[in-house]
Amino acid sequence: MRRAARMAMRLRLPMVVMLCGLALTLSGCAGAPGAPPVGPGTTADSTSIGLVNLWRVSGVAEEEADTWLRLDVPHFEVLRDCGMIMGEWRATDTLFLASVNGASGACGANGTIPEVAWLESVTGYQPTDAGWELVDAVGTVVASLTVDGEPDPIPSAVDSFTEPPPITDAVRAALRRPVAVPDGSTPATTDELTGRWVPPSFDGYTEPHLLFEADGSWTGSDGCNGNQGRWTTDGAGALLATAGLSTAMGCEGVLVPSWVAQARLAVIDDNQLRLLDADGVELGLLERG
Repeated sequence: MRRAARMAMRLRLPMVVMLCGLALTLSGCAGAPGAPPVGPGTTADSTSIGLVNLWRVSGVAEEEADTWLRLDVPHFEVLRDCGMIMGEWRATDTLFLASVNGASGACGANGTIPEVAWLESVTGYQPTDAGWELVDAVGTVVASLTVDGEPDPIPSAVDSFTEPPPITDAVRAALRRPVAVPDGSTPATTDELTGRWVPPSFDGYTEPHLLFEADGSWTGSDGCNGNQGRWTTDGAGALLATAGLSTAMGCEGVLVPSWVAQARLAVIDDNQLRLLDADGVELGLLERG
């Protein structure tokens, strides 16, 4: 039964991806590749739903032929002979980010977390006849993803990690398109976001802050708990950011890193940065610091 399910998975995607390749616009396709296009500013399925699957990775010199990438929400697993390398990913209709934060089996021997430089260089994706291509900030193809065969069981992981993840209502909700940028607000561009930001009028004894670096990394603190990750934006208001693990010390501060991790939109109003969630609800307000 498991093998029959895998066969159904292998058959469904190449056909629908081809249709999406013909129909893809800046607004993308809803749901799996090939679904009818949906305009921006809706909460319908995003193109990124089509990324949720178990993919064979090809075109990466430093990876073996039997490397797999499992994209669930919000987690991913890179399946190698040594075990798994894990992390979190985010995506919009065109943007894609992933950050490594753990490893299992021999991949994580001696408590080390291997680098997956090719995956952490990706900022976008595009459809192909057989799956997807992951691309970097200048549009260079970093890796190809296809549904092709199945990975061997991993001794250090349960069998479910060698199977495609289910697309549930929770997955669809997590990957839904954000609402449109609020009227009267200016979408924040990469150049405008780059730099240091702080909560306005904060008079506590700690220093909550956010720093967007030009290299696509960010660091921040709520005043006593630091965090970091990757970030990117499409210049039209969409903001994606990944975040790592954080301590949970209590102190007088502001939840700046949490705002960044949850944000889906970034706008500039009166020279202040507003971070909004997918529903357009304001998470936090920052100013240059």
